[in-house]
Amino acid sequence: MADIFFSWDEVMSAVAGEWLLPGTGAGVSCVLDDSRSVRTGALFVAIVGELADGHNYIAAAARAGAAAVCVQRQLSEEDLAVLRDCGCGCILVADGLIAFQELALAHRRRFPGLFMLGVTGSCGKTSTKEICAAVLEQRWPGQVLKTLGNTNNHFGVPRNLLRLTSATAAAVIEMGTNHPGEIARLTTLAEPNCGLVCHIGAAHLEAFGDLCGVAEEKGDLLAGLTANGTAIVPADAEGLEVLRRHAGQRRVLTFGPEADADLRCQYLGRCGDGYGVVLTRRDTGESQRVVWPLGGEHQAKNAAAAVLVGLTVGLDLKTAAAGLRQSELPGERMARRDIGGVHWVNDAYNANPDSLAASLAWFAEISREAQKRILVLGDMLELGASSERAHREALRLARRMFPNDRIITVGPRFAQAAAGMDITSYPDVAAASGLPADLKPGTWVYLKGSNSIGLAKLMPA
Repeated sequence: MADIFFSWDEVMSAVAGEWLLPGTGAGVSCVLDDSRSVRTGALFVAIVGELADGHNYIAAAARAGAAAVCVQRQLSEEDLAVLRDCGCGCILVADGLIAFQELALAHRRRFPGLFMLGVTGSCGKTSTKEICAAVLEQRWPGQVLKTLGNTNNHFGVPRNLLRLTSATAAAVIEMGTNHPGEIARLTTLAEPNCGLVCHIGAAHLEAFGDLCGVAEEKGDLLAGLTANGTAIVPADAEGLEVLRRHAGQRRVLTFGPEADADLRCQYLGRCGDGYGVVLTRRDTGESQRVVWPLGGEHQAKNAAAAVLVGLTVGLDLKTAAAGLRQSELPGERMARRDIGGVHWVNDAYNANPDSLAASLAWFAEISREAQKRILVLGDMLELGASSERAHREALRLARRMFPNDRIITVGPRFAQAAAGMDITSYPDVAAASGLPADLKPGTWVYLKGSNSIGLAKLMPA
């Protein structure tokens, strides 16, 4: 078997379980919650999720070579027979997800000297995570672990923590939430010594009520930092005092275009093949101009946040800013593709009022010389009582910024908001699927909406 990742004693100590079938050998080679990834010697943790129940894949995991499975309920005689035939152990726990998380915490604690950065925010956290990792690479080349994609929830954070190795010098862990208490739990698992809140905005208001409620939730990251940790927050954040209160006696650094920010950013717009930003330290007055690949004033703020992280780990301003040039965004975030002469701009991974406003400004900047533009806006979800007003104000903003361009909406919320306006509305993506048929070369098409609306399906293959 591969090297031992956890001994059996370490597993049982972390999960507080009991053996239903004894394991063999010295322990397990890895810990996984996806049966499709199981390999010889693995511990497969069966988790009951919203879309799938890991207990349905117990037999498949055993046949794939798992050393043991971790379950939260008694198994059928059929599954137990497969486990016995495969020589696969079985551990019963109270809750599979908590067991998985506790194993991740036990592994994280093997690296007490690690620089651990937690990143959260109402929008922009995945972009900021990528930018922070690029900056930290200037300090620890090839030794920076970052959250894969947007695996930032109670399943994803432990998966990423379990990827830590002795070669990891720094980790950037993204943390998402849509219900109170989730950031606190994820922070407990990661034990960060630096926490970055990149934005406080109107997201998941069904759960948090208002912006102060959002700040309370995001602030749990700062409250959970190590005692000597550093909190990094926007200088103009809604609920800034809430964030400072959560940070307690820890050092608090601010970023943004404000003159009193600890690291001020001034967005210069298009500069040759990239976008210009000037970063200025308040404590020394030192400034650094950098041209990097990401456009938009909101990304300039994210750049300042990431460079502050770099300064925290000992980089000078010039070196930290140089890391910005290596930044790349994953997936459907501000992604540009030319298909048949049509310029598609896909920012449809997620949407709330703040991210939509920032993305509209960026699209206006990059497409200002376009002969024809089409904006396709998908519903923004989980806005609670503010949803109707938010969608109406978003359309008014879009029309002000693009008075002569075609605007299309997808989803019932925007359809209601568009009543009486010169806007084409579709109830869902299927109804809007004929959109590409009337596009001519030179047209710019902008897609922005919550991920579940599925606007990316409108793009040609």
